[in-house]
Amino acid sequence: MRYFSATFFYIMISAGYLMAAGSDSSGSSGSSSGSSGASSGGGGNSYSSDSSEGPDNKPDQFRAVKALIYKEKYVEAYEMLTTLVAKKDEDNRQNLLGFTARKSGNYKKAAKHYEAALKLNPKHLGALEYQGELFIALGEYDKAEMNLNRIKNLCWLYCKEKKMLAKALKAAKTN
Repeated sequence: MRYFSATFFYIMISAGYLMAAGSDSSGSSGSSSGSSGASSGGGGNSYSSDSSEGPDNKPDQFRAVKALIYKEKYVEAYEMLTTLVAKKDEDNRQNLLGFTARKSGNYKKAAKHYEAALKLNPKHLGALEYQGELFIALGEYDKAEMNLNRIKNLCWLYCKEKKMLAKALKAAKTN
């Protein structure tokens, strides 16, 4: 029984680490390559503009974009993102395009970018959270709830995307 408990604990810790590492959303929601570190709950964002490198010590190609987002210069960030080529991180680029479009008030563009990010990576926690926040802004609470449930299924332990979307949904429903 002791062996089973230790093995179970190890598997749970490993699974949580692998889910976080594979989600491309640590930090959106900042991430290793910028899944999106900006949060829309409360009108601000959660980008930290001081970090220029991701967890694998390679330069963050979205650093300048994140700095603009941190300064709430969403239109400029969107324009900069349209000029970037991100072969490996296209899901993150699309998520950031969606975020900056949404924060600029262009919900139609934002929806297209979130859909593109999720088509590339259906488990992108940042895109699921931000798309959920878009649904809230559009008054589509059922769709936001579906995104929250998808995040819960992907993230069994703690993840900030789950917490942030749940908080935004609760706030929207009480208003």
